[in-house]
Amino acid sequence: MILKQFSFGLVVISSVLLISAGNSGFAQNWILTGASTNYDWKSIACSANGYKSVAVAYDDGVGDGGPINISTNAGMAWLPTSAPTNVSWQSVASSANGSNLLAAVYEDLNDNPGQLYSSTNAGRTWKTSAAPTNFWAAVASSADGSKLVAVDSGSGDSLIYFSTNFGATWRSNSVTSDSWGAVTISADGSKMAAADSGFGDGMIYVSTDGGSSWSATSAPVDPWTCLASSADGGRLIAANAGLGDNFIYISTDSGATWNPTTAPSNQWASVASSTNGSRLIAADSGNGDGLIYVSTDSGQSWTPTAAPVEYWTAVACSADGSILTATADPGGIYTWQSIPILNLVQSGGNVLISWPDLSSANGFVLQENSDLTTASWVPAPNAPALVSGMNQVTIPISPTGSYFFRLVHVRV
Repeated sequence: MILKQFSFGLVVISSVLLISAGNSGFAQNWILTGASTNYDWKSIACSANGYKSVAVAYDDGVGDGGPINISTNAGMAWLPTSAPTNVSWQSVASSANGSNLLAAVYEDLNDNPGQLYSSTNAGRTWKTSAAPTNFWAAVASSADGSKLVAVDSGSGDSLIYFSTNFGATWRSNSVTSDSWGAVTISADGSKMAAADSGFGDGMIYVSTDGGSSWSATSAPVDPWTCLASSADGGRLIAANAGLGDNFIYISTDSGATWNPTTAPSNQWASVASSTNGSRLIAADSGNGDGLIYVSTDSGQSWTPTAAPVEYWTAVACSADGSILTATADPGGIYTWQSIPILNLVQSGGNVLISWPDLSSANGFVLQENSDLTTASWVPAPNAPALVSGMNQVTIPISPTGSYFFRLVHVRV
């Protein structure tokens, strides 16, 4: 069943006409979704494939609390959940399959410390966690959702809490109390990193035993605002805003050493990483240039995307980095997808139609049509072959008439 056509790479083939809609590669467009632009969206997370997303709002723009919304179609459409709306949500985390979610409240409408909420059904229903009330700053989840970590902002007990049983019970750690601003976790939950927001010691700490013990790293003392990790915890990305040097730093040895990247000096609000750490995303808070940047070489170089200038608050990405989502305060929720574009070359009496064979291109099928005035698109007669990293289909050039080809994404 075809649910959504993500790409329209049109190719016309006839005895006299060969036209391609674009060069080999991926389309890159940010789309403002239907999520409300009135809410102060604070945090966002997604499943490994990027199809399931969850976003939390700090308030409705006038200080009356905000909702938790979910998406099941890569962020294109959003639905409210049964989560409370009379609280200020601060952070959210997701398991790899998008079923187990953890959301943190900073405070209620009476300025009391908030609770942690969990969902085991992709956000349809929520229940309070056994964690103590705190002014929670950030949460993170292992791939299966069983290992969880949450940090207090410093307005509460200033501790780090972790759970090894899907949030049923929580323990605090041995690390010195701090004013925590960000936290991240490896896929198996064994490695964690937590960063001080600058109101404490301004340091980044790591744990290699699932949160039981922590040690300070050699990262510069800065007002850290965001952290992200590769799946194995070996690659970390951290960024700061405001009073520090405003650079983005990376570590390739689980936080033992840190180096600044070539990203511009900005007031960074959020970072995200693909599972292998090769694709990185960073969003400015709007107090810098207000842009979203991406790196496809593990942070060695950075390129601004075509995202609009906004007061960005959070970014999330699928495991392969092909689907991105971002929240603004205010400004709504945006989504970005890497969409394969058809490439073609003539070879004798045939045309070779190809597109990149990346995980983000999985599920795309080639269709043909002999008359664009009808809707009679049918699968191309030949199955694609993998040639030099490209899905390639060989099509004989028609001696009469024209044939049109397109890629569509099919989900069942």
